[in-house]
Amino acid sequence: MKIALLGANGRTGREVFSRALTAGHTVTALVRTEDRLADITHSRLEVHVGNTCDPRVLKQILHGHDVVISTLGPRTPTKAACTIYSESATSIVEAMRDCAVKRLLVTSTALLFPSEKLRDRILGSIARHNAHNADLMEKAIRASDLEWTIARLGFLNGKSSLDFRLAEGALPDGAKSLSRAAVARFLLAEAEQPNNLNTVVGLCG
Repeated sequence: MKIALLGANGRTGREVFSRALTAGHTVTALVRTEDRLADITHSRLEVHVGNTCDPRVLKQILHGHDVVISTLGPRTPTKAACTIYSESATSIVEAMRDCAVKRLLVTSTALLFPSEKLRDRILGSIARHNAHNADLMEKAIRASDLEWTIARLGFLNGKSSLDFRLAEGALPDGAKSLSRAAVARFLLAEAEQPNNLNTVVGLCG
Protein backbone atom coordinates (compact mmCIF):
# COMPACT_ATOMS: atom_id res chain seq x y z
CA MET A 1 0.00 0.00 0.00
CA LYS A 2 0.94 3.65 -0.36
CA ILE A 3 0.29 5.36 2.97
CA ALA A 4 0.22 9.10 3.68
CA LEU A 5 1.09 9.59 7.35
CA LEU A 6 0.36 12.79 9.27
CA GLY A 7 1.90 13.13 12.71
CA ALA A 8 4.80 10.89 11.73
CA ASN A 9 7.27 12.50 14.09
CA GLY A 10 5.17 11.82 17.17
CA ARG A 11 5.74 8.72 19.23
CA THR A 12 2.68 6.95 17.83
CA GLY A 13 3.42 8.12 14.30
CA ARG A 14 6.94 6.70 14.45
CA GLU A 15 5.50 3.34 15.48
CA VAL A 16 3.15 3.47 12.49
CA PHE A 17 5.76 4.20 9.84
CA SER A 18 8.25 1.75 11.33
CA ARG A 19 5.74 -1.08 11.23
CA ALA A 20 4.45 0.01 7.81
CA LEU A 21 7.91 -0.07 6.27
CA THR A 22 8.62 -3.45 7.86
CA ALA A 23 5.39 -4.75 6.31
CA GLY A 24 6.52 -3.62 2.86
CA HIS A 25 4.36 -0.53 2.47
CA THR A 26 5.47 2.83 1.08
CA VAL A 27 5.07 5.80 3.43
CA THR A 28 4.81 9.49 2.63
CA ALA A 29 5.30 11.53 5.82
CA LEU A 30 4.43 15.20 6.20
CA VAL A 31 6.38 17.00 8.94
CA ARG A 32 6.52 20.63 10.07
CA THR A 33 10.26 21.27 9.82
CA GLU A 34 13.21 19.77 7.97
CA ASP A 35 14.87 18.42 11.12
CA ARG A 36 11.93 16.11 11.84
CA LEU A 37 12.64 12.48 10.90
CA ALA A 38 16.16 13.50 9.85
CA ASP A 39 17.41 10.42 11.74
CA ILE A 40 15.43 8.04 9.49
CA THR A 41 16.23 7.04 5.91
CA HIS A 42 14.52 4.31 3.93
CA SER A 43 13.96 3.64 0.25
CA ARG A 44 10.19 3.46 0.80
CA LEU A 45 9.94 6.53 3.06
CA GLU A 46 9.41 9.94 1.50
CA VAL A 47 9.41 12.97 3.80
CA HIS A 48 7.78 16.30 2.92
CA VAL A 49 7.86 19.51 4.93
CA GLY A 50 4.70 21.56 5.29
CA ASN A 51 1.68 22.56 7.34
CA THR A 52 -0.87 19.78 7.83
CA CYS A 53 -3.55 22.42 8.33
CA ASP A 54 -3.04 23.81 4.82
CA PRO A 55 -5.07 21.89 2.22
CA ARG A 56 -2.82 23.20 -0.56
CA VAL A 57 0.14 21.42 1.00
CA LEU A 58 -1.79 18.18 1.39
CA LYS A 59 -3.04 18.29 -2.18
CA GLN A 60 0.55 18.34 -3.40
CA ILE A 61 1.31 14.95 -1.86
CA LEU A 62 -1.90 12.92 -1.54
CA HIS A 63 -2.49 11.94 -5.17
CA GLY A 64 -2.08 8.21 -5.73
CA HIS A 65 -2.19 7.17 -2.08
CA ASP A 66 -4.35 4.31 -0.84
CA VAL A 67 -4.95 5.61 2.67
CA VAL A 68 -4.30 8.58 4.94
CA ILE A 69 -3.42 7.86 8.56
CA SER A 70 -3.40 10.76 11.01
CA THR A 71 -1.93 10.48 14.50
CA LEU A 72 -1.89 14.25 14.89
CA GLY A 73 -2.48 15.66 18.33
CA PRO A 74 -1.22 18.37 20.69
CA ARG A 75 1.96 17.81 22.67
CA THR A 76 0.39 19.81 25.50
CA PRO A 77 -3.37 20.32 26.00
CA THR A 78 -3.29 24.11 25.67
CA LYS A 79 -6.09 25.93 23.88
CA ALA A 80 -3.84 26.91 20.96
CA ALA A 81 -2.12 23.54 20.59
CA CYS A 82 -5.36 21.57 20.57
CA THR A 83 -6.64 23.32 17.43
CA ILE A 84 -4.39 20.93 15.45
CA TYR A 85 -7.27 18.45 15.67
CA SER A 86 -9.98 20.66 14.19
CA GLU A 87 -7.86 22.68 11.75
CA SER A 88 -6.15 19.63 10.26
CA ALA A 89 -9.43 17.76 9.85
CA THR A 90 -11.00 20.30 7.53
CA SER A 91 -7.83 20.40 5.44
CA ILE A 92 -7.54 16.61 5.30
CA VAL A 93 -11.15 16.17 4.19
CA GLU A 94 -10.83 18.81 1.47
CA ALA A 95 -7.52 17.50 0.17
CA MET A 96 -8.60 13.85 0.17
CA ARG A 97 -11.77 14.73 -1.71
CA ASP A 98 -9.89 16.68 -4.36
CA CYS A 99 -7.18 14.00 -4.68
CA ALA A 100 -9.70 11.12 -4.88
CA VAL A 101 -8.33 9.34 -1.80
CA LYS A 102 -11.15 7.72 0.17
CA ARG A 103 -9.73 5.82 3.16
CA LEU A 104 -8.94 7.77 6.34
CA LEU A 105 -7.87 6.54 9.77
CA VAL A 106 -7.41 8.97 12.64
CA THR A 107 -6.64 8.78 16.34
CA SER A 108 -8.78 10.75 18.76
CA THR A 109 -9.35 10.90 22.51
CA ALA A 110 -11.41 8.60 24.73
CA LEU A 111 -12.46 11.72 26.66
CA LEU A 112 -15.29 11.97 24.12
CA PHE A 113 -16.93 8.82 25.44
CA PRO A 114 -19.64 9.62 28.01
CA SER A 115 -18.63 8.66 31.55
CA GLU A 116 -20.02 9.12 35.03
CA LYS A 117 -16.70 8.31 36.70
CA LEU A 118 -15.30 11.16 38.76
CA ARG A 119 -11.80 10.60 37.40
CA ASP A 120 -13.01 10.89 33.82
CA ARG A 121 -14.99 14.04 34.58
CA ILE A 122 -11.94 15.64 36.18
CA LEU A 123 -9.76 14.68 33.23
CA GLY A 124 -12.38 16.02 30.86
CA SER A 125 -12.31 19.35 32.67
CA ILE A 126 -8.53 19.56 32.67
CA ALA A 127 -8.27 18.59 29.01
CA ARG A 128 -11.42 20.39 27.86
CA HIS A 129 -9.66 22.10 24.93
CA ASN A 130 -8.37 18.73 23.78
CA ALA A 131 -11.82 17.16 23.90
CA HIS A 132 -13.53 20.16 22.28
CA ASN A 133 -11.22 20.25 19.28
CA ALA A 134 -11.18 16.48 18.91
CA ASP A 135 -14.97 16.62 18.79
CA LEU A 136 -14.82 19.24 16.03
CA MET A 137 -12.36 17.03 14.15
CA GLU A 138 -14.62 14.01 14.39
CA LYS A 139 -17.68 15.97 13.27
CA ALA A 140 -15.85 17.20 10.17
CA ILE A 141 -14.76 13.67 9.31
CA ARG A 142 -18.14 12.07 9.96
CA ALA A 143 -19.86 14.68 7.80
CA SER A 144 -17.62 13.80 4.84
CA ASP A 145 -18.11 11.10 2.23
CA LEU A 146 -14.79 9.47 3.12
CA GLU A 147 -14.38 5.88 4.26
CA TRP A 148 -13.20 6.71 7.76
CA THR A 149 -12.37 5.00 11.02
CA ILE A 150 -11.85 6.97 14.23
CA ALA A 151 -9.91 5.28 17.03
CA ARG A 152 -10.43 6.93 20.40
CA LEU A 153 -7.53 6.25 22.74
CA GLY A 154 -7.03 6.52 26.48
CA PHE A 155 -3.66 6.61 28.21
CA LEU A 156 -0.73 5.43 26.08
CA ASN A 157 2.58 3.89 27.07
CA GLY A 158 5.85 3.02 25.40
CA LYS A 159 5.76 -0.72 26.01
CA SER A 160 6.31 -3.23 23.21
CA SER A 161 3.07 -5.15 23.69
CA LEU A 162 0.94 -5.45 20.56
CA ASP A 163 -2.17 -6.53 22.43
CA PHE A 164 -5.25 -4.33 22.42
CA ARG A 165 -8.96 -4.58 23.12
CA LEU A 166 -11.56 -2.90 20.94
CA ALA A 167 -15.19 -1.91 21.32
CA GLU A 168 -17.49 -0.02 19.00
CA GLY A 169 -18.63 3.30 20.42
CA ALA A 170 -17.02 2.84 23.85
CA LEU A 171 -13.88 1.91 25.69
CA PRO A 172 -13.87 -1.76 26.68
CA ASP A 173 -14.63 -2.46 30.34
CA GLY A 174 -11.67 -2.28 32.68
CA ALA A 175 -9.68 -0.18 30.26
CA LYS A 176 -5.94 -0.02 30.91
CA SER A 177 -3.20 1.99 29.24
CA LEU A 178 -2.35 0.97 25.71
CA SER A 179 1.01 0.73 23.99
CA ARG A 180 1.69 2.93 21.00
CA ALA A 181 2.92 -0.18 19.21
CA ALA A 182 -0.55 -1.70 19.63
CA VAL A 183 -2.16 1.45 18.25
CA ALA A 184 0.09 1.20 15.20
CA ARG A 185 -0.79 -2.46 14.80
CA PHE A 186 -4.50 -1.65 14.80
CA LEU A 187 -4.19 1.25 12.35
CA LEU A 188 -2.19 -0.77 9.83
CA ALA A 189 -4.42 -3.81 10.15
CA GLU A 190 -7.45 -1.60 9.55
CA ALA A 191 -5.75 0.02 6.57
CA GLU A 192 -4.95 -3.35 5.04
CA GLN A 193 -8.33 -4.95 5.79
CA PRO A 194 -11.13 -2.53 6.73
CA ASN A 195 -13.33 -3.99 9.45
CA ASN A 196 -14.60 -0.78 11.03
CA LEU A 197 -15.69 1.47 8.18
CA ASN A 198 -17.45 4.70 9.22
CA THR A 199 -17.16 3.65 12.85
CA VAL A 200 -15.83 5.17 16.07
CA VAL A 201 -14.02 2.55 18.14
CA GLY A 202 -12.42 2.62 21.55
CA LEU A 203 -9.00 1.00 22.03
CA CYS A 204 -7.39 0.08 25.31
CA GLY A 205 -4.93 -2.36 26.82
